[in-house]
Amino acid sequence: MSHRVQLSAALAGALLLLAQPSAAQDSVKVMQARTYDGQFRPIQQTSGGVGMRGSQRIFGQVRIVFRESTDRSRVTLMINTSLNQTEILNWSANPGRCGSGTPAFMPIAQFPGIEMGTNGRGEIDVQEMQLVIPPGSGNVHVNVYRGGTGLENVIACSNLKLVEEKKKK
Repeated sequence: MSHRVQLSAALAGALLLLAQPSAAQDSVKVMQARTYDGQFRPIQQTSGGVGMRGSQRIFGQVRIVFRESTDRSRVTLMINTSLNQTEILNWSANPGRCGSGTPAFMPIAQFPGIEMGTNGRGEIDVQEMQLVIPPGSGNVHVNVYRGGTGLENVIACSNLKLVEEKKKK
């Protein structure tokens, strides 16, 4: 009889272990992917002289994808401008909407520069960047800067939309 009790207890324990998900399955379930997408639009800039305001011909797109379980993001950014010289433009991801003047999520110096070619095109594809946009941040935008990193140096901006938020199973 004691042999049957031990066997029954062993079977019950084995069934209990099989019924519980593994730690690896649990970690996959809590991972949440978020994707922010946006299109760049030119920002009207003042010239050094009196009167005229103008904007450059600028278009492009930006996408930021990250998982909640890490502090890493994938960033792809492409921008076309009427600039015809090689230079490096700065950029940043910021809370709020374009023109709000809010500080970036991290120091601008930590964002990799956009290398512009003589054809006016620049792009970056950073597979793993330490950029975190906290959940529930509300509006988010990306600024592109030329000649400095102040609000007056923004040549293009993109209001990002949260386009995907899903849990992996």
